[in-house]
Amino acid sequence: MTSRPTIVLPLLAAMAACTANAGDVYKCTSPQGSIAFQDQHCAAGDTEAMIHVAEPPAPSAPGEDSAAAPVGLNVSAPSTKPAADSSPVAQLPPLWMCTRPEDGTQYASRDGVTQPRMVPAGILGIPGQSLASAYGGQNNIGVSAPGLRKIPVNTSPQAAVAGDYVAIQDQCERATREQTCEYLQNQRDQIHEKLRRAFKDEQAVLQPRQDELDAELDGC
Repeated sequence: MTSRPTIVLPLLAAMAACTANAGDVYKCTSPQGSIAFQDQHCAAGDTEAMIHVAEPPAPSAPGEDSAAAPVGLNVSAPSTKPAADSSPVAQLPPLWMCTRPEDGTQYASRDGVTQPRMVPAGILGIPGQSLASAYGGQNNIGVSAPGLRKIPVNTSPQAAVAGDYVAIQDQCERATREQTCEYLQNQRDQIHEKLRRAFKDEQAVLQPRQDELDAELDGC
């Protein structure tokens, strides 16, 4: 059985020291298994491998520790993993979606706090009819165009109930991430459009608001 060729480490260290400035050396393996290191390409028929020679350490100043790491051979340079981005992740501002009970329309609120308000009972369909029906009028003319004629006075009990005011309060729920991002983007687009046509004094007010929205949108 043919023994594998061995590499004499002192010889490799000397070769590395001599070619340290070159940066790279060629490792040549002949078909017979002999190995040679040189600063030129290997001969035809040899297996060639590029080996990087580590740079020698800088000389120590007088009085400093003169122990230096030996020059070594690295088949490949060690890969360095980039440090994780430590910048803080922008947080979305709190937002609530509130619903008006009289018509079901929604609006956004920054704090989700709503105050009770008084509305005519007819708006809520009390007693079981629409506001137009409660106030009467042919073709709903009393509601759709109140300036065309006076709204007739209806003295029925149903009309009395419909004319009374009741207290209501909008219901708010915490907005989802998608709802918050959509709201912020719409607000930013509106401010940007105003800013394009704004005078200088108006720009002083609108620009900080746009900057604030841009910062909040970083969380989307």
